[in-house]
Amino acid sequence: MSKEISTPDEGYFDSSNLYVFLYKYKLHLGVLLILSSVISIIVSLNIQEKFKSTASIYPSNTSSLAKALISTRFGGKTDIMEFGEEEKSEQLLEILNSDKVKSKVIKKFNLLSHYGINPEETETPNHDLQKLFDENISFKQNKNMAVEITVLDHSPDTASLIAKSIINILDDVVNAIQKERAIQGFEIVKKTYGVLSQDIRKMEDSLAYIMSMGVLDIKSQSEVYGDAYAQAVAKGNTTAVKALEEKLAVLSKYGAQYMSLRERLENERLRLSELKGKYEEAKVDAESRIKNYFVVRDPLPAEKKSYPIRWLIVVLSVMGTILMGIISIFFYEQAQKVKAQL
Repeated sequence: MSKEISTPDEGYFDSSNLYVFLYKYKLHLGVLLILSSVISIIVSLNIQEKFKSTASIYPSNTSSLAKALISTRFGGKTDIMEFGEEEKSEQLLEILNSDKVKSKVIKKFNLLSHYGINPEETETPNHDLQKLFDENISFKQNKNMAVEITVLDHSPDTASLIAKSIINILDDVVNAIQKERAIQGFEIVKKTYGVLSQDIRKMEDSLAYIMSMGVLDIKSQSEVYGDAYAQAVAKGNTTAVKALEEKLAVLSKYGAQYMSLRERLENERLRLSELKGKYEEAKVDAESRIKNYFVVRDPLPAEKKSYPIRWLIVVLSVMGTILMGIISIFFYEQAQKVKAQL
């Protein structure tokens, strides 16, 4: 014959009286308190210490040294001393989080070995390495729009060294990206400048040949030869007439070409002068290097550890254990009462 489960009376939840409940199980809770304290202390003491090193940098607002220092075509809108705006900081963060920067840092400090990852003991060494990298090295933008580089390591000197190296690696990567494009631009300008210079030399050679034929100034020579020819004809000086006819024939043959070459040469020399300015700027950008950041906080070695905070670990562990103990005892007591009523 089955028994009906009786409806709990009002005293069913008598353990809600916290003080009575705690006093009743003071021995159990005391044991939990001692055990959790001892275990959490032992665990916290075995956690390896980490030291934090932080660097703060502002991006530079200048990407082209030529535009900032040499060019007169930008009206002084670029300043080599000016800090970059929020967009520049976001660009630096994007590059810091790129594989190019991370791989260089990993390779330089052999982080696979430094973090104790043995490729023979794990199937995912790269995943494990990336996880530890993200745990110990972080990049963020603070409220003042500066980029913060934070490194945690078991050695304060190593943490400082990694942070400093990240700044230098960041600059190398940014310069490499910009340099690649600057060199491409310089090669284009250099080729165009060379072709135009060669064309001008050819025109100068052609003009020199025409001038060697006696064509120096079409307008003045035509007037002088015309007047002299008229006078020679009037005087019946056949020798002079013949000589002047030869000179006028030369002017007639080369005059149009002379005028065309002079006009083209003037325009092309003007183009070459403008192109030379671009050539010099492109050359400066392709061959020079400038830092892309301002360091406002150097990553010095920490004098005190940042992790772990042992007292906090002990307090939280003990509080969590006691709370779970109270909840477990409460439900155990209620389960016993329900069982007794079945």
